[in-house]
Amino acid sequence: MNDSLLVRLPKGEDLLSALVAICLEKNITKGHVSLIGALEKAELGYYPQDTRKYVTHTLNEGTEILAGLGNVSLKDGQPIIHLHLTLLKGDFTITGGHAMPGNIIFAGEACITPIEGPRLHRGLDAATGLPLWDQTGM
Repeated sequence: MNDSLLVRLPKGEDLLSALVAICLEKNITKGHVSLIGALEKAELGYYPQDTRKYVTHTLNEGTEILAGLGNVSLKDGQPIIHLHLTLLKGDFTITGGHAMPGNIIFAGEACITPIEGPRLHRGLDAATGLPLWDQTGM
């Protein structure tokens, strides 16, 4: 197994874009991601199973990232980060969801652990309507 990569995330950047940039720079195409920190703005998603279309919610306030867990795989030949966030708001309530584009980093520290083996690709899964891992290549 490869060594984990510990990185400080850049303030003011989009969280998903910053993680993808790190993966591109380090040639990481498959792995595990965990992170903590804080966001200036949060953009979360929820996928209702009946409508099969993401519903998004924006938090235009600072939040603490209690936990960010996800993975790295490939979609259309490029690294993609699938990340879920658990966030603490200023009133000490907790919220969370699927990390969407638009999460703006205040401060963050991430651990990306590359996983060796064949490349892992995402493709549309007809049963769920989601871009899930293609099991044929695993």
